[in-house]
This record gives sequence, structure tokens and C-alpha cells, in this order.
Amino acid sequence: MKPLSSDIALLESALATIEKVLARADSALHGAPYFGPTANAPLELASSAQPSEEIRFGASPAQSAVNICLSSAAALVDISQTLMNRNTARSAQELEHEWKVLIAHTKTASRAAYRAALIMATQKHVLAAQGLVAADDPRRVPH
Repeated sequence: MKPLSSDIALLESALATIEKVLARADSALHGAPYFGPTANAPLELASSAQPSEEIRFGASPAQSAVNICLSSAAALVDISQTLMNRNTARSAQELEHEWKVLIAHTKTASRAAYRAALIMATQKHVLAAQGLVAADDPRRVPH
């Protein structure tokens, strides 16, 4: 697939949009951090989290999943942009290093998405995950 400049521009726009939504989600966080059953999951993202990132994965299970998914999506869009880079003015050593970094980032993004799925799987439904109703609330959520 030969990337078009319009494809690269669309990816840049997508990344900027995801980052804006993520920034808004971060600023809207409130409450105590969510430390669910995945808190001890082996994940490079979690082990390298800065204090601001620790807050990002907090508040409620739903907000945690939202922020993790958005972060993963941003990483994957960035990876896609790099994969489309046709710059040939790089040494073989630079290309090999870049490839290894891309593989590592892709693994981290997929593990993050899996972590979001684990967080979601511990909840009965979206309202419970959002903290709007108790998890044992017998009320059925309308479709």
C-alpha cells in the first residue's frame, strides 16, 4: 500500500482528535483512583506510569477503560503513521531499531486494550461501571 499524503494527514488529524478527547477526559476525572482486579497485571504502561497517568486510570471502571482505550488508540494511530513513513534516508541500524520500537509499542498498546477489557469484564453493565448504580442493582439496563 502506497500511502497518500491525504492518508497521513487524516492520521495526524485522528491523533490530534484522540489526544483532545483524552485531555478532556483527564480533566473531567474526579474521585478516588480505581484499583480493580487488573491493578497487578503485568503491563509496561502501568509500571512506567507517572503520577498524572496513575490518576488517568482512576475514578471509575468505565472512566479507566475509556482512558486506556483512548491511549491505546492514540498509540496505534502513531504506529500506523510511522509504518507509512517512506523516508529512505535512514541507516540499516536506524531502521532495525525503529522496527523493534514499533513492535514494542504495538505490544504495549494491545496489552493496554486487553487491560481495559479486563476492567470492563469485572462489571455487570455500563451503569455499574460508571458508578451510577450499585453493581448488584437488579434493574435491567435498556438497550
